[in-house]
Amino acid sequence: MKHELPAYAVLPPCQVTVVDTYGENEKPNGLTVSWTGIAVSDPPHVMIAVRPGRYSHADLCGRGEFTLNIPSENQMQETDYFGITSGRKTDKFADISLTPVPAMHVHAPMIAECPLSLECQVTIRQDIGSHSMFIAKILAVHADERILDENGKINVTAMRPLSYDHAKFWYLGLGSVLGKAFSAGKTLHKSR
Repeated sequence: MKHELPAYAVLPPCQVTVVDTYGENEKPNGLTVSWTGIAVSDPPHVMIAVRPGRYSHADLCGRGEFTLNIPSENQMQETDYFGITSGRKTDKFADISLTPVPAMHVHAPMIAECPLSLECQVTIRQDIGSHSMFIAKILAVHADERILDENGKINVTAMRPLSYDHAKFWYLGLGSVLGKAFSAGKTLHKSR
């Protein structure tokens, strides 16, 4: 039997990303964001939600450009650091062993060591409650060759993306492959 719970932000697990911008004096800055996802596929857009009090919020509003970096499981500590430390008080990249590199299509840094980075340009900003939602067009995708299969497609199991459980405050890894989408349910079709 299901139990009714109070309404809260739950859609487990959440994708963990690091949103990168340039701050004051062109200082690269990263912010861990789990309120994110694909907004639409054609043309490709992502959605991120950021609290106005976060240091990166002003950069997102001002420039309207960022990179969305997808860390792997082995980058959990660095990713967490991006979320628990303020760019107002420190140079996060100087503190840890990740490298900011200039993006090619937006004025924002990418993280060289993250297996996947998306260059994004904000098209819509909407303030909703505690966060500002930014919908951004994906201008370019950069994938480490180690996560590409023989057909040049991203192999998510090789990427080993980091996920987040908002209810328990846990980071999670990717489980095993269970089946093929748009195919696994075909065995349930009734004969007509």
